[in-house]
Amino acid sequence: MKRVIWFSMILFVGLSSCGSPHTVRPPTAAVVDGEVRQALQEFSDRAGRGDVRQFMSQFDEGADIMMVGSGGTQVFKGRAAIEAWLGQVFSGLRLSFQMNRVDISHNGETAWAFVEGTETQRDLSGKVLGISPYRFTAVLVRRGDRWVWRLFHGSTPEKE
Repeated sequence: MKRVIWFSMILFVGLSSCGSPHTVRPPTAAVVDGEVRQALQEFSDRAGRGDVRQFMSQFDEGADIMMVGSGGTQVFKGRAAIEAWLGQVFSGLRLSFQMNRVDISHNGETAWAFVEGTETQRDLSGKVLGISPYRFTAVLVRRGDRWVWRLFHGSTPEKE
């Protein structure tokens, strides 16, 4: 019996000396804001390069990721559908976004953004074809140390 008590005491002391588990604090709103702004800028930069594979590396692996454009038929769900559409878009255009207004919120591992500004369309030689008012909303999720896209919904606002 003494051995059991002795062993229990050694085990208790050994385990208690391991320290208490530390709690990982969630990032502050300012940290999330900076990280999501970086993801938004990368989105614009990669759209400007027109590399579908590189562009898609920003998206989550889920089968239910979505891109929705301004046109009535521009609703694409899943990696294959988005890649096919982007292949068509990037075959003749490069796009970039001037983000004049960016509102970001988050809850845990999910962030959403509203962006308003302009979209610049360029041909493959870099010649500007047009600059249009543009706005989009985005839903991103944290995967490890980066934010990846789950939803993009862009639109061209009506002229008032």
